[in-house]
Amino acid sequence: MPRCLAALSVVLAVLVLSGCKGDPKTPEFWEKKLASAKRADGRVQVLESLRSSGNLQEGFLPMLHARLAAEKRPEVKAALARTIGDLKSPTSLEPLQAALDPSATDSDTALANKELAAALGRLGDARAAPALTGLLRAKDNYTRIEAIQALGLLRAPQAVEPLVKLASDEETENFLKKKAIEALGRIGDAKAVPVLMRMLTQERQGVSFYVESSFALYQVGTPAADALIAAMEGRDTELTKWAQQNGVHPASYAMKGAQVLGDLRDRRAEAALIKQLSFTDSNPQVQALVRMQAAEALGRMRSTAAVKPLAALATEEDPTVRTSYVRGLVLLGGRDALPSLTKAAGQGDWYAREVAMRAVALLGNDQEQQLFTKWAQNEPALATKECQEYGGDGCDNPEALGMKRGETILRYGKVLEAAKACGADPGCWAQKLGDKDPRVVERAALELGRKGSPQHAVAMAEKLAEKDLDTRFALIQALDWMVGDSKEAATKAREALPKIQAQLADEKGNSQFVKVNEDLRRLAFRLERT
Repeated sequence: MPRCLAALSVVLAVLVLSGCKGDPKTPEFWEKKLASAKRADGRVQVLESLRSSGNLQEGFLPMLHARLAAEKRPEVKAALARTIGDLKSPTSLEPLQAALDPSATDSDTALANKELAAALGRLGDARAAPALTGLLRAKDNYTRIEAIQALGLLRAPQAVEPLVKLASDEETENFLKKKAIEALGRIGDAKAVPVLMRMLTQERQGVSFYVESSFALYQVGTPAADALIAAMEGRDTELTKWAQQNGVHPASYAMKGAQVLGDLRDRRAEAALIKQLSFTDSNPQVQALVRMQAAEALGRMRSTAAVKPLAALATEEDPTVRTSYVRGLVLLGGRDALPSLTKAAGQGDWYAREVAMRAVALLGNDQEQQLFTKWAQNEPALATKECQEYGGDGCDNPEALGMKRGETILRYGKVLEAAKACGADPGCWAQKLGDKDPRVVERAALELGRKGSPQHAVAMAEKLAEKDLDTRFALIQALDWMVGDSKEAATKAREALPKIQAQLADEKGNSQFVKVNEDLRRLAFRLERT
């Protein structure tokens, strides 16, 4: 008898869990809870509990759609929209659109519209574009922002014209302008290029739109490169006229356009960028900035024709300017620049010399090993001389300062030991990605990137959270080369996309990584579109 009772208990338990009204895995259970919640805040709580319960599934949609159609309270509609949006079902398109109230003036209804717009964007169904476009005229800015972001997610071409109007309208608030620019980049339609080109250099009330516009132009790709090259070469007369009327410096497109062209690695810009290396202007700062951006762009696109003119600039006295020239040469790789870099390592102040020495470490081999010993020996005397002439940090003890700098030089020299050990062997360089010295890892990344070794793409992607900024930059740039040159590398590296996106989210707002993560964001986009 006890065995019979036990068996009966099991059967009853299965029946209860699989379909009775008390089963939280069924829509009937949650329908009953919603019906019993007389207050709006109670219904919101039920819906949030459903979302976090792990029981929500597509079979709940008919009940949720019916609830959305019948619900009068906007805060509950907002909670229903969030719940329905979690399921991302095409069947939710009509119910979500029908619940919108574009003429809303009160804050509660505006909140509902905002959540409904977000849910429509999550569906990934371009048929939602007309309804979302209508919300661009909403009185509530939060609703408009959500509609803009949803249209970008949908990559809806029919949204380009209204988004262009929004981005170019002088009455539009700056934050909305930025969001419209971001959405236009996400959509990637060439019709957005003219407004993106203007916003690239425009400032309004002290607010720049460069970051958003440059990334959007990168997302558009070849049509953007066409416009940037034309602007750099002075062939876009309409843009030139607009720039003059709006007080934009004539060199702005040479300066800002170069970076985007370098990111795109469009070799059609090579001749124009090499020409910019000899750009002159009455303002030394403008002249330097144009040349610096051209140097880094040429390095990113690995322009072998740029080695000679860049090497001629390596002895630039200003350490900041020299850094850009030297970085370009390091990205280009090869030994042709080493004589100029070796010369530069003996000229200028410590910061200018150090930049050149480090470049020798990243490009040289055992032939240059003895140079680092010599430079380290000479540094105490040079430090003493600099302290006498200019003073500065550490000059209370020039001898100790010189010794410390000498130790830095010798550490750079140890990178050449890795170069001697690995030579041209990608497998050896891949092992060096795990080295404790960030400069060794930096060199290993660049060596692998230039060689285009797709089998090491995953190992490179695993290192992208590197804290040393120069090393992270090298890893990102090298992986970008790999992904652009090899479908196999792109496929392998794409496995790391969720991790990269999570890293970008975690480090958002972190000033330490804000600049280098713009490069990481471009890499993520390239992988996303692969």
